[in-house]
Amino acid sequence: MPATDPSSWPWHHVNSPLERWRAMPSFVVGEHLFIALALLSLWHATRQGEQRNRHLLAWTAAILAGTANDLIFMALPLVDNFWQAQATWMLTARMPLYIPCVYVCFMYLPTVTAWRLGLPWWARAPASGLLAIAFYAPYDVVGAKFLWWTWHDTDAPIAARLLGVPIGSTIWVVIFVATFAAIVGRVTDAEPSVKPRTFVVGVALVAALTTLMMMLQMAPLQQLDGGVPGVRGLITLLTFYAALSVAGLRRASVEGPRPGDRALFAGLGVYFTALTLIMALAAPERHRSESVHQTYGACHVEARDLAGHVRYAFLCAADFDEDFSFACAPPPPDGSRWYAVCGKPHARFGEMMGGTAALTSLGAALYALALLGRRRWHRLSSAP
Repeated sequence: MPATDPSSWPWHHVNSPLERWRAMPSFVVGEHLFIALALLSLWHATRQGEQRNRHLLAWTAAILAGTANDLIFMALPLVDNFWQAQATWMLTARMPLYIPCVYVCFMYLPTVTAWRLGLPWWARAPASGLLAIAFYAPYDVVGAKFLWWTWHDTDAPIAARLLGVPIGSTIWVVIFVATFAAIVGRVTDAEPSVKPRTFVVGVALVAALTTLMMMLQMAPLQQLDGGVPGVRGLITLLTFYAALSVAGLRRASVEGPRPGDRALFAGLGVYFTALTLIMALAAPERHRSESVHQTYGACHVEARDLAGHVRYAFLCAADFDEDFSFACAPPPPDGSRWYAVCGKPHARFGEMMGGTAALTSLGAALYALALLGRRRWHRLSSAP
């Protein structure tokens, strides 16, 4: 079967859960966890009484804008640097069904959680971005380690990594969700009841502007690290957003609990616990991802992305530095895009386990304070 021809790729819209479990057991847990959490978020939105349309706008805009963002990223050579594993439920050869659910989770949940804090408009968006990365960071660590997706081996914007995660991915999440929250907030502040026409306009604005505005913000930030995402840009972004969020908390109005908030936090608790247990108990060397990956070919063939950064056009078995191998499958023929890669055993388990546990604990604490302890947080932030 010629793996160079996309029409011949052996993918299916529905794959056997048992077969997927044998190949990638942690991924089966992960994909269904996100689907369940997205459905819980939809239930939560419908429970909000007079704020129902406001929450449904955030949920709908998240799934549409997020899916559009992924499709745009796949189409642009500048950012086409990631490839998803084959899940139980697939929309296309490169997009599992759970990916739109991931967008719902890390866009809807932080946005409505920030609403609960009663922040002024200028602090809600940065707080949403910080809550988003608190949710997303442990997923990024676990997913990359267990081959839920693979990255381009030499792409400059994702070369700098922490715990195996590109710093560019972290910066993108913070800015993308902050931008999304700012646009949704402008719409809902102008018309809190969100009538049908406003709902449609709001979804259209979010889908059309979120990715574009995110890219415009990332470009100057990357100049702090020589034109690519790096540590200086990340620290600058987090510091600035944290300062705005803390300043906003000092002017926050206290909002009482809303229907479904405790159930939403319970779902978040399951999510953070599951990721921690996957890192602790799952064996990455038991994972085998046969899917679309970076084009395989000759070593050291240079190419340039749209920003002019030099990278190698192909992945080659003799020279790559990713957290997978070809131990369970032979390297594919040159030009192949569909082939199998194999997970590697932990080389620094203590570091990965400690990092994951720290990130999930931080995420759980922040969401607990925001969703369940708003009055206490408000008192602390108001103290002289």
